[in-house]
Amino acid sequence: MKDDTQDAPVNNNGEVFTSSMFSLLASKDRDFLLSPTGSQVKVSDLEGKIVGLLFAANWYPPCRGFTQMLIGIYQELKNSSSDPQFEIVYVSSDEDLDAFNSFYGNMPWLAVPFSDLETKKALNRKYEVEGIPCLIMLQPGESNNKDYDGDNAALRNGVELIYRYGIQAYPFSKEKLEKLQEAEREKRDNQTLTNLLANHHRDYVLSHGGLGKVPVASLVGKTIGLYFSAAWCVPCVHFTPKLISIYQKIKQELAEKGEDEGFEIVLISSDRDQASFDSYYSTMPWLALPFKDPEIKNLARHFDVQGIPCLVIIGPDGKTITLHGRNLINLYQENAYPFTDAKVEMLEKQLEEEAKDLPRFVCHEGHRHDLNLVSDGNGGGPFICCVCDEQGSSWAYQCLECGYEVHPKCVTSVDRDNNVLMEGR
Repeated sequence: MKDDTQDAPVNNNGEVFTSSMFSLLASKDRDFLLSPTGSQVKVSDLEGKIVGLLFAANWYPPCRGFTQMLIGIYQELKNSSSDPQFEIVYVSSDEDLDAFNSFYGNMPWLAVPFSDLETKKALNRKYEVEGIPCLIMLQPGESNNKDYDGDNAALRNGVELIYRYGIQAYPFSKEKLEKLQEAEREKRDNQTLTNLLANHHRDYVLSHGGLGKVPVASLVGKTIGLYFSAAWCVPCVHFTPKLISIYQKIKQELAEKGEDEGFEIVLISSDRDQASFDSYYSTMPWLALPFKDPEIKNLARHFDVQGIPCLVIIGPDGKTITLHGRNLINLYQENAYPFTDAKVEMLEKQLEEEAKDLPRFVCHEGHRHDLNLVSDGNGGGPFICCVCDEQGSSWAYQCLECGYEVHPKCVTSVDRDNNVLMEGR
């Protein structure tokens, strides 16, 4: 049997370290981690603490965005009077030392030295890291457990915990997660439009242009779209004009039925400054939460919004109809209203019927290869259309050679006429 203490580092008294944290983060040549000040911190100092292993890299934008969020939570915890026994260790995937120094220079926590490639590789293998950013949360005594998932599976996905719960996730234990999930279930069960959009300090939303106030109470009983968006987001800027057009068509159709007040959209902005918010919102015909309102973060967490643009649909009863309003708008335009399961099922059946008349293959002028008609059941599924850059699902024309995909509606009649030639080949 292999001696687990063989080649293990020793302390100044000649004692062999066999602790789980030491075997995880130290090597036979190193018993320390780097600190932001450039000093060395003994790995043994982490024993008994909650430790987050941050797998990230400077070259990947999502890592930079997540790291900034994590820094805020880390500093808030460290500055708390309770002095939590919590630490983060950066495990770098940076391409060179300069990139490592640049990225790590902004971090307030510890790091595995960039030169220790073997330890970094071992950590990636041990926790089967398949993508970054990745944050593995280890409770005291659990750091040497390769199968640290099972009942605690969510603790292997610290990124999702941080995005979803923020500092409330601390101490990142199974018990705390269960409490948060139970609170979420209770909030969903008791969800109303009023407790979503109003608070003790504000009972209104902004009217078009931000010049007036509309009571939240006046929106109760309507179908409401919560539009998470921002001026700095390129996909948002592209989607917003489409949503404006669809919104106006829905309102017009409802007006013709005498139901003009049955639908509304509320902007939930992620803009970075008031000027950007004012400029972006001035282009929109609907309502909005005030810039930097505290409910914005609460709503993003409540609906687990991890990317924008996002359109959440709330029904007349105040309950959530769908988190995927954007996708439904892209697929069905104004016909998606009121976004209910029954309406979507009807539209899907219509799409199935229409697909029967679509050519199996097309030559598309925007692509050099033939395109095949595919569905969810034969190789299709969620995709980004290469013509309109919007999300799609169900039926698509797909290139089997390179993965190029377009909505059937983005294939012109000229493209479809080419099918006659193809069928005869």
